[in-house]
Amino acid sequence: MKNSQIKIIGGSLKGSKLFFKSSSNLRPTANKLRETLFNWLQFDIVGMNCLDSFAGTGALGIEAISRGAKHVTFLEKTPQVVKDLKKNINRLSLEKLSNVEITNAFQWIQNNSLLDFDLLMFDPPFYDQRIEKFMNNLVLKELKKDGLVYFEKSTFDKLYIPNKFEVLKSKKIGDAEGILMRYEA
Repeated sequence: MKNSQIKIIGGSLKGSKLFFKSSSNLRPTANKLRETLFNWLQFDIVGMNCLDSFAGTGALGIEAISRGAKHVTFLEKTPQVVKDLKKNINRLSLEKLSNVEITNAFQWIQNNSLLDFDLLMFDPPFYDQRIEKFMNNLVLKELKKDGLVYFEKSTFDKLYIPNKFEVLKSKKIGDAEGILMRYEA
């Protein structure tokens, strides 16, 4: 496996590098899409409690911390990816602002409360048939009223957005689409 890196693009950790081993199932959010997301969130992110599910490199969650999020819970199931994520968290001294759960994000979200999170970030594997079921299950969960949900998907994946979510912004960059929604209970 090849060693790779990406940079944090804004906030207190701007320019910091995240190191990770490349693999075919690891697809970090592109810089342009990450920048777009955090431009959308720039006035809201400070003090937020966030969930970075399907965390991979942790770029979304670490970017959130860099821009003022209070805490991020990372969900990732692949042992080598978790190892790299924890190394980056330790190297950047973010242990008190985060925790990493070694778990299947689909199952964790189904079995745990999401009420404490102001921002839920979902960047699941592209072309995964479980995504539709995942969104249907998310509707059944109790979420924080007016909480924000960011969902990243392939432009080729269909995504049914339930009535409980108001789409605030969306952007397509390359073969990826980022969608920011607000939960309306």
